[in-house]
Amino acid sequence: RITRDSVEIRVTRSFPAPRPSITYVFNNHLNNLGQLLKPFPQSFQRDTTYSIVIPNPSTLDVSGDNKFTVELDYRNKIAEQSETNNTATLNYSFLKRGITLLTPTEFAIIPSNRPRLTAQSNDASGPVRSYDFQVDSVATFDSPGGLQTQTISAGVIASWTPPRALAAKRDSAVWYWRVRFTNPVGTEDAGWQVSSFRVIPTALSGGWSQSHNGQFNRDQLAGVAVAAPSNRWSFSAQQQALTLRTAGGGAPGSPVTFGVGGYGITTGSTVPDISTCAIKAPNLVLVVFDQYSLQRVAVAGDYSTCGQAGQTFYHFANDADTLDNLNNSAKRRAQLLDFLGKVPDGSYVALVSANRLRFADPNVAATMRQVATLLGSKVVSTLKNGEPWALVAQKKAAGGLALAETGPDRSQSSPASQSIVLNYSLATPGQAGTITSTLIGPAQQWRTLFDVIRPETPTSSYRLALVGFDASNKPTVLNADIKTKNLDMSVYPATTYPYMQLQLALRDSVSRTPPQLKQWLLTYKGLPEGVVRRDLVATTKYDSTSLKNQAVNAGFLTFPVKFDNISQEAFAGRLPVLVQLINVSTGLAVKTTTLTAPRELPANDSVLTVNVRLDVTGTYGKFYVRVMVNPQAQPELYYFNNELRTEAFTVRDNNVPPTLDVAIDGRHILDGEIVSPSPVIAIQLRDEDRLRLIKDASYFTVFLQKDNQAPVPVDVNGAQMRFTVDNTAGSLARLEYQPGLGANGSLQDGTYTLRVQGRDASNSSAGTQDYQVKFVVVNASQISNVYPYPNPVTSKAKFVFTVTGQELPRNMKIQIMTLTGRVVREIFMNELGPLHIGNNITDYAWDGTDQYGDRLANGTYLYRVAIDDPTGEYKKFTTAGDKAFKNDWGKLVLLR
Repeated sequence: RITRDSVEIRVTRSFPAPRPSITYVFNNHLNNLGQLLKPFPQSFQRDTTYSIVIPNPSTLDVSGDNKFTVELDYRNKIAEQSETNNTATLNYSFLKRGITLLTPTEFAIIPSNRPRLTAQSNDASGPVRSYDFQVDSVATFDSPGGLQTQTISAGVIASWTPPRALAAKRDSAVWYWRVRFTNPVGTEDAGWQVSSFRVIPTALSGGWSQSHNGQFNRDQLAGVAVAAPSNRWSFSAQQQALTLRTAGGGAPGSPVTFGVGGYGITTGSTVPDISTCAIKAPNLVLVVFDQYSLQRVAVAGDYSTCGQAGQTFYHFANDADTLDNLNNSAKRRAQLLDFLGKVPDGSYVALVSANRLRFADPNVAATMRQVATLLGSKVVSTLKNGEPWALVAQKKAAGGLALAETGPDRSQSSPASQSIVLNYSLATPGQAGTITSTLIGPAQQWRTLFDVIRPETPTSSYRLALVGFDASNKPTVLNADIKTKNLDMSVYPATTYPYMQLQLALRDSVSRTPPQLKQWLLTYKGLPEGVVRRDLVATTKYDSTSLKNQAVNAGFLTFPVKFDNISQEAFAGRLPVLVQLINVSTGLAVKTTTLTAPRELPANDSVLTVNVRLDVTGTYGKFYVRVMVNPQAQPELYYFNNELRTEAFTVRDNNVPPTLDVAIDGRHILDGEIVSPSPVIAIQLRDEDRLRLIKDASYFTVFLQKDNQAPVPVDVNGAQMRFTVDNTAGSLARLEYQPGLGANGSLQDGTYTLRVQGRDASNSSAGTQDYQVKFVVVNASQISNVYPYPNPVTSKAKFVFTVTGQELPRNMKIQIMTLTGRVVREIFMNELGPLHIGNNITDYAWDGTDQYGDRLANGTYLYRVAIDDPTGEYKKFTTAGDKAFKNDWGKLVLLR
């Protein structure tokens, strides 16, 4: 059944107590971290892998065991045939603050007897500190003359090459090495981190090898063990617990004590039934066990037995005949010795005395001396009449061996009346076991598997199996029973099976001697291993102050990252480098870029420098930079040490909104003023931000409305616009708008509304409201009467008038005369200062003087405007003040 719904996935992450769990929900909504995530699409009749990234914020302690519980469709929104198989759990342990051994890798094969030993602090930003190194030929690091030790000072990566060559008495040798912090602090792991490698001078081009007990003990062993220093394998011991319990017979005439209170020989938890074991007579009750199987052994002959199925005993007395027992019957005593003589050598014998045996009787004592020889007893010859006795022994041809034995405690009263208990566990070698190797790899190419496994008995056997593991850790048996000692592994593609594992099953049900695994060795081409070398870069490059200053002053973060290939394998091609700016509060990347390493990275301690450059313009908050060299783009031994995290730094947004200025024909007009029919509207936007620059006209918005029509957006990139910008000190952007450009060459008569807004690169507007102004266009050439201001004139007066049309008058003058008609002053156009279409107020101010500079007398004077207009182009512009004029003459009053 197919559905097109998206799949919701819930991941619960549990930590060791007392840290609380964290739940992440992944769908097309915001999860509890504020992450906006895409829905996971349904997979239609095929297997699909969903990739989920869970952040590890610097404030979260994730060290130790982490349990990830993944639930698909956790709310059961999608109908399925079964809802019970949608949950899986993964347990993963994150490195604590300690040390990781890098190279040589564990069980590596290397050609050099003076290898470079490299370890890494798990604190990627840790300081320079002391490391203790040791190398030796035994896992206990105590060989005479073999141990080499050194304390070095290093940063994150610590390396040491032993000064003396690692000596070898044969063509190859196993060496162990370990590292620890000299002075661990806080929660750091204070223990040694241990690894081993094998030196083979003939150089098998790398691989994996185990040939020493210290290495084999790193494998998963079941039912088998290897001894040190002999390297000899043996099956693990099987155990059979025994409890022997009895009581003394007491003085002559004492009542019978055996048979009550759980007396007898117990194997397991079931109390034996000894009611038929002549429990009223002086007796010995025995059990014989096979030395290998630890099962009860039946001894051939006519001997008295008792007990029940699975728990049978031998004994030597008869309750019905008081003379038929070991005290009174020579036949019974002879039967006891005959029985012990027929017990197979190597078998185990457990026995307890019952009731009052007369150990001091000469006849009984003589028999017991022979019993002591057969079973190795040291106690029986010291017993007195009626005293209790318990023995576990192994019969051997050269004389018995007492494994455990006890009698009465004579420091206590009435030894012959005491109860005694003897606990002992029989042990015997098992008959089967398995050795499962560690995971081998990862590899780029598999080559050859060698093994040396030697059976030592005709009854021993083994089966060696090869198991491949794919990238998802799924095992596949590739060869269930390897018959050859040199197996060609090149037939197994490393791209499919990057890891291998060897499984050896051993068996010997007769002699219990396992085949001896001397070595197993797999050659392959390994993966490169690179590490970010923070210690090779000055700490100031990654500190918060440096990063903050770069972000604020330049808008870019720049710093070097050193990446060291410490392996014997080269990386294939130039590595990608992922650079992310991470928001501390959310753990999410707000800026991401991918760089490419400047060159390829060969083997053997080759260091690459990547110069990181990240644009952080306009990004504010608290962040750190995460750099991942080779973000799983190429196969590599480890990825955890490819990451660099800088210190967190804070960038605050001190942005000031831009300022907007609008001028028409070079001046700031009042609402409703008259302007030229072909106005030049200069719009200027100034922003102080030196990082986020205004680069084009798109930062402007312009609307123009005529009369009561709808506002029309103006194309800021159109022919009527000319954009320029100066980014020398921030942004000074200018937009020159000529709305009259076009087919008509000018605007039509009417009232226009101009609306303008500007914004900066951070999208901050110049004002909370748009700039807006109205202006009037009159195409006809007109000029109004001229008005002195102020009038009366007490000191100086300027002249106010209005001009419409396309151009200013060519020649214009103001004439001032007395009431009798004498011209006393002419003010020419070039004296008035700059004039423009629209309302004018002259820069020039008349000071009440005549043509010669002499002060005129107070009083009333006449004035008019004279224009050189032979064609009569200029018409009168009518204003409300025209009634004060007569035949174009006006009056002004001097009053000083």
